[in-house]
Amino acid sequence: MQLSGVLLPAFLTAVTFAQVVLSDDSVTLPKFKSSTEYFDQSDPNVKPSDVNYGDNFGLKSNYSWADVLKQLDEHHKLFLLVRHAQGVHQCNTPSTDWTCYWQTIDGYDGQVWADALLTPEGISECQQLSQQINKTKDFPFPDHHYSSPLRRTLQTWEHVWKDLVKDVPTLKEFARETYGIQTESKRHSKSYIKENWDYVNFEAGFTEDDELWSNSTRETGKHRKYRAASVLSDIFEVHKNDKVIGLVSHSGLIGSILDVVGHRDYPVDNAKLLPVIIQKKKHKTKTYKLDDPDKTFEDICPDKPSQITEGPELTCSAAPFDERA
Repeated sequence: MQLSGVLLPAFLTAVTFAQVVLSDDSVTLPKFKSSTEYFDQSDPNVKPSDVNYGDNFGLKSNYSWADVLKQLDEHHKLFLLVRHAQGVHQCNTPSTDWTCYWQTIDGYDGQVWADALLTPEGISECQQLSQQINKTKDFPFPDHHYSSPLRRTLQTWEHVWKDLVKDVPTLKEFARETYGIQTESKRHSKSYIKENWDYVNFEAGFTEDDELWSNSTRETGKHRKYRAASVLSDIFEVHKNDKVIGLVSHSGLIGSILDVVGHRDYPVDNAKLLPVIIQKKKHKTKTYKLDDPDKTFEDICPDKPSQITEGPELTCSAAPFDERA
């Protein structure tokens, strides 16, 4: 479809949403470490291509889930990290136009990728993961569930876990994806979430409106690592007696969790569950510098086009969603 010379919007240089301002230039949090013993994907001596993910989610054949649970206590927990399934924001054909224009608006021609919903393929991916969990003998179901507050993670939690457990997820603001500029990272209001997922819990202090997302700045990877460590610190503090924690999140945040716990770099595809044993180190801390938390639009798109002449090339669309608000 041809467009008549759409100019880049002025809002890319104007701040209309409040960015959270941190009062300190650094934050000190507990130090974490991951175990390399029980899972192939955590073992640097096992090639990622050799990990048998389909068999016990990569648990080594000489261990059982009971063996894993025996190692867990106040300072050691098994995190079941789930990346959301395929979302509408992943339906694009990569291009400069997509990065520098289309990702900065809510949608086009009836397709909406702001706070992206799952695609039909994404729903199917969730169902396959749910079946894999259900068929895994002695699978250690979470003592508590957490989720990012973005719609694709809420949908993923529902299609993966809701029919398997009686528990409900608690939404953590810091469990979300890298935020800013790209509208897929902009969440809906707390009221909207309550209306459409009325069973979820909210962490203390969860705000009505999204106070993190900005249309002029985007979070840096350095700041995202701080968020990842903060999420782990909160969970260890609140759930001292729990052994298994479920978390539905995003590739960026999960990657940062792996980084801050010293886990090797490991790819996590859509709707995949990655079990990781994480230790909270006694009397050891790490300081995260927060003096430069954001990138500008010019940082992520130094060669922005002066105008857009064609619509985005989309390869899929959202699954039907009965929006209540």
